Amino acid sequence: MTRRDLVDDVLSSSDDLDGPLTDEAEDVTPAESTDVSPESSDDELLDALGDSVSRDVLLACKRTPMTAEELAEDCGVSESTIYRRLETLSSLGLVERSQRIESPSKTCYETVVDGLSIHLGDSLRVEAGASNYVVDSMRTLLAAIDVQQLSYDREGNSVDVRFELAPHLLDALVELYIRDTTSRDR
Repeated sequence: MTRRDLVDDVLSSSDDLDGPLTDEAEDVTPAESTDVSPESSDDELLDALGDSVSRDVLLACKRTPMTAEELAEDCGVSESTIYRRLETLSSLGLVERSQRIESPSKTCYETVVDGLSIHLGDSLRVEAGASNYVVDSMRTLLAAIDVQQLSYDREGNSVDVRFELAPHLLDALVELYIRDTTSRDR
């Protein structure tokens, strides 16, 4: 089994587990992934997110459904600019048209994803859905260290990992572990 196979195996199993692979203290539950439009490419999503007006629209429409006129005022741009961004964001599956109960004749827009995660590995990948910071942290850790051995006991909910670190990274790990353990004991 190659290192990449080992990491992929751990990551695929960790997304569905409760227990030590999730942060029980904060009661984090994996959110359902929202489907981004299947026609959208990662490049198109990244291009849209690279635009500050598109990001402002996504944030504003996440708080409450808004009309194009309200978005133009909120973002400080013209309505035509807002409509272009809304068309792009809608085609990518990030926003949808909706209507407010108090004014059903006005078209509003709302953000339909809770989050987007960008994953760097053998290729760049964008996933919709709320990010699980514990799983994201494990992905980062597994990509950065040389895992030599890994075993998972599902019944005992335990993971044994053996890896090699450079001396300066070992010192940093020990310091973080001591600091984290001390803060939990308080």
